[in-house]
Amino acid sequence: MTTQEQAALVANSQDEEHMNHKSSGPQIGKLAVGSLLLSCFLANADESFVLTTGSDVASALNASSSAAWLITGYNLGYILALPIYGQICDLTGPTRAILLALTVYGCGCLMTGVSQTIHWAVAGRLIAGFGGAGMNELVSVILNEIHSFDRVAMLRSYVTTVSIIGVTCGAPLGAFLTSWIGWQWAFLIHIPLAMICLATISLSLSTAKPSPSVTPKLSYGSIDNHKAPEDTPRKSFDILGLILLFISVTSFLAFVQLTQAENLENKSILLTVCGAALVGCFTAFCLNETRWAQDPMIHFSLLSPNKFGLIYSAQVLFGIAQFSVCYPLAFFSVKLVGG
Repeated sequence: MTTQEQAALVANSQDEEHMNHKSSGPQIGKLAVGSLLLSCFLANADESFVLTTGSDVASALNASSSAAWLITGYNLGYILALPIYGQICDLTGPTRAILLALTVYGCGCLMTGVSQTIHWAVAGRLIAGFGGAGMNELVSVILNEIHSFDRVAMLRSYVTTVSIIGVTCGAPLGAFLTSWIGWQWAFLIHIPLAMICLATISLSLSTAKPSPSVTPKLSYGSIDNHKAPEDTPRKSFDILGLILLFISVTSFLAFVQLTQAENLENKSILLTVCGAALVGCFTAFCLNETRWAQDPMIHFSLLSPNKFGLIYSAQVLFGIAQFSVCYPLAFFSVKLVGG
């Protein structure tokens, strides 16, 4: 028997052992699956929830021109938190990561619901976006680790269906709750739902930390369970990259907001500061991700056209088209019906 044949037999035996171990592993109940799907629904519904509540919130806080920032705040927190949840999973495990996400999401909804100024409301939406990113993305990770291979595809289809329903129902739910109990309680009502998910998930799933592992060459679908040496360094957070990305995106949004205001001559200094911060921080972010960071948030090598560059570009263009059409149309519909 040749060396290649022996390696193939070893890999196949490892695959069969892993599949048998996963099939006989712990299976979470329907209540836990329902809680995971509910958290996914909340995160996706919040993307369109403010489409119909944003104008009421901004009007109540005497900042009608800043209504769009309530939507932008959630999306900004969402995109900033997405890259770091993978590192949180490596350090604490997906169960603890989603519990953290639910807690952060609840704090953001509480902050928005009790806010007295538009700045606090936008900050609450930003924090809710931090939590919503984990609530949406970690559900699939948990289902992949807990359930057997023959059930993962079925459960993933449930996740996709719930996500679509959440995005679709977010706007009408926001309008209904705002007209029924007011915009403040429309946000506060998210908190008990998030706490129910948190309690059910914490009682149903193990919160054990994952052991560090090495990944030698294995066949497709196999997972190596060998522990790495004790001196293997753990992944570190790219804090500098996160800060630079946050400042870059915020500076860009502030620059766009200032260009739409009146009396641009009086705001030339602010425009210059925002433009300089945007260029400087984005340049520093690119340098940090390509040269300085040991564990970068974004691997720029994957953005080449030969890899995922075209796919990412298509997603960016699709997102721009979606938000450019849906959000102005929603605000126009609210003003048309109200006027």
